Amino acid sequence: MARPHHPPGPSMASLIWHMVTSGGDLDSFLWRSFQRYGDVVLLPFPGRPHYLLSNPDVIKHVLVDQGVTNYPKPAAPRGALFGEALTTSSGATWKRLRRMTQPAFLRGRLLSQVPRMVETLQRVLDQRWEPYLRSGAPMDVVREMSWVLISVMGQLVFSEEPPEDIREAVWDLTASSIAPRPLLAHLPFVPPSLMRWDHRRRHPRARSAVLRVNDFAWETVRRRMAQPAQQEDMLGVLIDERDDKGERLNERELHDEFVDLFVAGHSSAGIGIAWMWYCLAQHPEIASRTAATVERVLGGRTPTAEDLPGLQYVSQVFSETMRVHSVATDISRVAIKEDSIGGFDIPVGTSVTISPALMHRLPKYWRNPDAFDPEHFSDEQVQARPRFVYMAFSAGQRVCIGAMLASTIATLFAALVLQRYRLELVPGKKVVPSTGGTHYPKNLWMRVLAKPAASTP
Repeated sequence: MARPHHPPGPSMASLIWHMVTSGGDLDSFLWRSFQRYGDVVLLPFPGRPHYLLSNPDVIKHVLVDQGVTNYPKPAAPRGALFGEALTTSSGATWKRLRRMTQPAFLRGRLLSQVPRMVETLQRVLDQRWEPYLRSGAPMDVVREMSWVLISVMGQLVFSEEPPEDIREAVWDLTASSIAPRPLLAHLPFVPPSLMRWDHRRRHPRARSAVLRVNDFAWETVRRRMAQPAQQEDMLGVLIDERDDKGERLNERELHDEFVDLFVAGHSSAGIGIAWMWYCLAQHPEIASRTAATVERVLGGRTPTAEDLPGLQYVSQVFSETMRVHSVATDISRVAIKEDSIGGFDIPVGTSVTISPALMHRLPKYWRNPDAFDPEHFSDEQVQARPRFVYMAFSAGQRVCIGAMLASTIATLFAALVLQRYRLELVPGKKVVPSTGGTHYPKNLWMRVLAKPAASTP
């Protein structure tokens, strides 16, 4: 049998040397590999062959054309908290859950929830941000954005203000999941059991957080299932929805979806908004234009769903943030049948990887890829760019169902904040881009300052 025709790629020695000398910065290794070897690269990862793909047509082939027949997203194993939900399932289970979850994310339904979002966001500013303004104390931005998104998702998912201990537990889970893995975790000869022990050692609060959130999820789901009529929220939609056989989600399925929406659903958006405040602080001219857009559209009043088109530039700022600081680390699939990509063989079991951070900086598709420029998301540039280049919320059939919701929350929150405040980076606190479960800004501290008074003519 002929040996498979693999693409070129770097050596294992170069990978190990890079990871050791760069502190585990895999994104820069992928970028250098692309620059040297092209659109399809054989990565020197242990075990099965790994291909890095960076061509939109090839990505479409993997995620759409053969996304079901050859490159399905594998189901994640059930854990102590997360189960078989929309983001973790695969195959027929995923299709059923997607159809049953979709009504909760329809555009009209989400826009009808804008008043609830705005009311919640204003309450967070009154209760959490005003004390920072009065005291002048620095704010841990990633943690505070987690608080913001937990508040909003609590209202959208189950129409309640999450209890204080649940907020703390969700934050403990978030902190443990986004933390970078130690360098040992990247080495093929280190047993997984050792890494699990090390994770428990470094995040001692995570286990109790899992138990508390799990109990809360069961309590909430069972209480809501016992109600004769459901409220107008996401959990209510899931309880009432029926599949094509006329069957509802059972108690376990509702639990898993609740955890997926409430806990996992808040993380990426919260971290993305944290990066947005960092980017605006780094680019005062863009911050000024964003604030001017808010003032021009709203004039000091509360934003509504009808204002969102006028706040398009604010949305562009969030999209550009997610381009420059892609929260998603990678999109990976494993071939279950033989295939050919770019003239190279794809044997069964080959892993193919797409790096959003890499795709978001290719000069072929972005006019000024190294600059923070919200005009990358003007209507003109979006229409001129091929699909499968911007992948902040994945792409293809498994594109994030909450992409519109995340952008809406970010736009509304930015408008409300810029009506009241300006944020300033704390001197001496070096922000470190870090990659673990997500790409997040480590050590991002800012001060909340009063919005400058408008000058009178």
